[in-house]
Amino acid sequence: MREARRLALLRRQALIANVARRQALRGLAEALAAEERSQLLAARSRALVAAGAPRPGPTAGEALAARAAFTAGLSRLAGDAASAAADAARQSARLSETLAAAETRARRLATREAEARAALEAVKERREQALALPLARKLQT
Repeated sequence: MREARRLALLRRQALIANVARRQALRGLAEALAAEERSQLLAARSRALVAAGAPRPGPTAGEALAARAAFTAGLSRLAGDAASAAADAARQSARLSETLAAAETRARRLATREAEARAALEAVKERREQALALPLARKLQT
């Protein structure tokens, strides 16, 4: 029966579309979490750099060199974290588009599945009516 095969195919496609939708949703959540972590790390690193600023008064050369190396490392870490946050933001934008496309496909397939189910039911009902019609004529005679 053609309608039953079509309905089965649409159900498989809908299942695949739902899996893709869930994967896109999971990827988006992970990208947003990575973006948040990177932004937080960048902010903390900048705060540590600001807190590690030289204090007024005499300072030994070795301590000054160590503080400068530490500050440079933190600055580099802040820059890397900000870059990672920007990358995660781009990835989350791309994944939100992917999610929107997956949701659109899932909705479209659900509509097509409902139409196929209705067509299958109509075919079954027509068959039942066709089988019942000759029987009713025989009962009348």
